[in-house]
Amino acid sequence: MNEPLLKIERINVSYRDVQVLHEIDLEVYPSEIVTVIGPNGAGKSTLLSATMGFAVPNKGSVTFNGKKITGTPPEETVRLGMTIVPEGARVFTEMTVLDNLKMGSYIKSSRVHRKSSLEMVFNFFPRLHERIKQKGGTLSGGERQMLAIGRALMSRPSLLLLDEPSLGLAPLLVTKVFETIVEIAATGLTVLLVEQNVHFSLEISKRAYVLENGRIVKHGFSEELMNNDYIKKSYLAL
Repeated sequence: MNEPLLKIERINVSYRDVQVLHEIDLEVYPSEIVTVIGPNGAGKSTLLSATMGFAVPNKGSVTFNGKKITGTPPEETVRLGMTIVPEGARVFTEMTVLDNLKMGSYIKSSRVHRKSSLEMVFNFFPRLHERIKQKGGTLSGGERQMLAIGRALMSRPSLLLLDEPSLGLAPLLVTKVFETIVEIAATGLTVLLVEQNVHFSLEISKRAYVLENGRIVKHGFSEELMNNDYIKKSYLAL
């Protein structure tokens, strides 16, 4: 097997005096979709924050594409080829769809590919092309999520971090978002997905980690986890 694109080793993360993550180990290999599932408050978003550089681990290391990036500022992490779509579909509400997307290609290496990147985003999300002159604040919740993902893709990342992309969306849009994640990954982009919709996220991912109370309690191939009695009882029961 290839070397992992992302390797997280025994990281601890604390906020003030409260330890949120305990000895986390996680690997993501090139072109994989890997999902992290777990209940609210388990530390899933904190894990992505520590990966991206918003939170600095007080122990352990984060290695991306063979380079130690523990504590590297997020703007530098983007330059190295990693980007994040935070929870809540945050867009610039007073800027047009086009200008929002352009903001995603602010680094020099992605600016030169802006035209082809826009074409790629509009291919994934035709609705955004239809709304190209509208302000971000006038979009529906689903359209804002499309825009947030599209803006992240504009930086031409090799690793995309997604934090709860289906949150608050109608069921039909949830299906569309997950289908698009699969299409994005099919281009060779690697995806680390944090998601409460366990059924969908396990269906589209190759491997998964279960995070509870700041600790990895299970991990393995997604198909195996879907058939695990604990996972079925705790996360997949109707």
